Amino acid sequence: MDYYKLLAGQKPEKEALVVDGISYTYGSLVEMADRLSGSWDAGKRKFRQGQTVRPAVHIIKEKDIVTQLVSFLACSAIGEIPLIVPYDTRQYENGQLLEGLEVPSDACMAVSTSGTTGEPKIYFRTYESWAGYFPAQNDIFMVNGNSRLFMQGSLAFTGNLNLYMAQFYAGAAVIAENAFSPKKWVDAIGKQKADSIYLIPSKLMLFPKAVKEKMPGVRMIISGSQSFGKKEADELKKCFPNTKILLYYAASELNYVTYVTDKDMTEERSLIGRPFPQVEVFLQDGEIYVNTKYHVEGICCPYSLSDKAYQDEAGNFYFAGRKDDILFIRGRKISAVKIENILEQLPEIREAAVTKQDKEAGEPFLVAYIALQEGEKYQEQNIYRKLRQSLAHYEMPRRFCIVKNLPRNESGKVDKQRLNMIQ
Repeated sequence: MDYYKLLAGQKPEKEALVVDGISYTYGSLVEMADRLSGSWDAGKRKFRQGQTVRPAVHIIKEKDIVTQLVSFLACSAIGEIPLIVPYDTRQYENGQLLEGLEVPSDACMAVSTSGTTGEPKIYFRTYESWAGYFPAQNDIFMVNGNSRLFMQGSLAFTGNLNLYMAQFYAGAAVIAENAFSPKKWVDAIGKQKADSIYLIPSKLMLFPKAVKEKMPGVRMIISGSQSFGKKEADELKKCFPNTKILLYYAASELNYVTYVTDKDMTEERSLIGRPFPQVEVFLQDGEIYVNTKYHVEGICCPYSLSDKAYQDEAGNFYFAGRKDDILFIRGRKISAVKIENILEQLPEIREAAVTKQDKEAGEPFLVAYIALQEGEKYQEQNIYRKLRQSLAHYEMPRRFCIVKNLPRNESGKVDKQRLNMIQ
């Protein structure tokens, strides 16, 4: 089974996708995939039926959402393994075939990790590793056959791709915009009667300025990949008064791990809640370990991403940073996430990231990159004064660097490699 067959099995006349105001039915998407796969040079392709070699991984490096999706489906139609990569990547070319990889016999797609440091890794997924969990996640995300979920962003981000396929599994519709334009997002949500929204927190928090009238038709907002707390949830509820808000913690190698809803959110933005159904989560030496059968091929559970966390007496998990977010300064362990969350609680700061620079007079030191709220002026001494109320002296950044926006990868995570190139 694969996702081409999933769409082909839905009612062909039913609306599946609206991108930039243009509507596509399930049938039209399948027809577009058939035409595209037919246009590829079949003589050079290795069909899975009866072949003795493993299928090739087909690189999809497109900017447009519809082209990404149709290419993804077309690969499945002819037995190739689709891998959607970020459009700005230099590692691959569009249409490139990666042959000779150890592709599992039942794999239907490939995914690439999107960490903040290091080279991305390619993993393979079976159809069941996602689709087997769609009934459970759709129940939690309030998805049914009539749902209309608004999304924005590339399908190279597996969070987007997963929710597209989960909507199609339910026979529902996705509303999407290619442009990074909050005004267009608001217009699309209203005109297309979207009842749900999926965006990373940094995009969600553009709505309070973009929404001019309350939008009571939105009943669910789903988010992940970044910190988010009660303060942000309350701001969104001013725009979407009838919505439920859900923040999840997940990983490309696994699937959904934990979640928290707005009714349980607190001012502690590191709260990531409790495990999803059928998922076991525990801590060992402060690291998150996960037991789930919905994971990529080639890993064993319990599996650790080396992410750090702690747990309260009620059983809630709190994200304490990725392995690379634990910085060592003068023999002390320092959590970059802790400092970032405190910085982002300051009213003048919109977003922040903290890294370590290795040498100045022979000693490593902390650098905080901050993007200010619109209209705010940088007042370093005022920021230091506020930080001293919450941070130890060794946790204080030695240098601040003002940026317009933090660079992010497709999943919305801050790209700290690019940050460290800023002087």
